[in-house]
Amino acid sequence: MNVTKGQQIEFSSVLFDTLFGLILFFSIDSFLEIHNPLHFVLYLFTLIILIHRRLIFKSCDDAFDKEVTDSWLDIIIGIIQLILIEYIVLMARWFDYIATTYFLIALFGIDFIRTIIRRYVGKRRNEDKQKIKSMEKELKNNLTITTIWIIMFVLLIIISNFLSPLIFVSSFIGLYIIFIFLSFKYKIVDIKIF
Repeated sequence: MNVTKGQQIEFSSVLFDTLFGLILFFSIDSFLEIHNPLHFVLYLFTLIILIHRRLIFKSCDDAFDKEVTDSWLDIIIGIIQLILIEYIVLMARWFDYIATTYFLIALFGIDFIRTIIRRYVGKRRNEDKQKIKSMEKELKNNLTITTIWIIMFVLLIIISNFLSPLIFVSSFIGLYIIFIFLSFKYKIVDIKIF
């Protein structure tokens, strides 16, 4: 049986939609086991991270089109990122906020590697110069923001011994909310708020 190019691209999108959906679905019942308000907020926020990451995946598919949709390397990196997201949610479920942060740093690290690969390795399949210029700008923005946020979360880990759980979790959430805002502002996520 021959699989057409369109079906292959569709498979990648369906695979990631399904995996993201499964992580979200199997995480919802854990809310019944959480009684500490701070624990509840951290766990809820990791699900927001999950949804934001899915928006980033979808935005990349739209922005980079054939550059990423049929790339085996992109699928492998995407699966690694999904595994890290699953661990972020699991660590938050157990209220291990330090481990949650380590896995978030790893997620940013993989995102950094993927952006470097997209920017500097391989040949562009798209021939539209305007589209290539737009992609290059988005990759540059993503590299800058990702680098800054890796540093910010590493610093948060370094000072974690001096912070109470409330301050640490509040800082974790605050930093990621700023990242969400920047991802909308610099077009990493191409969704309009209004």
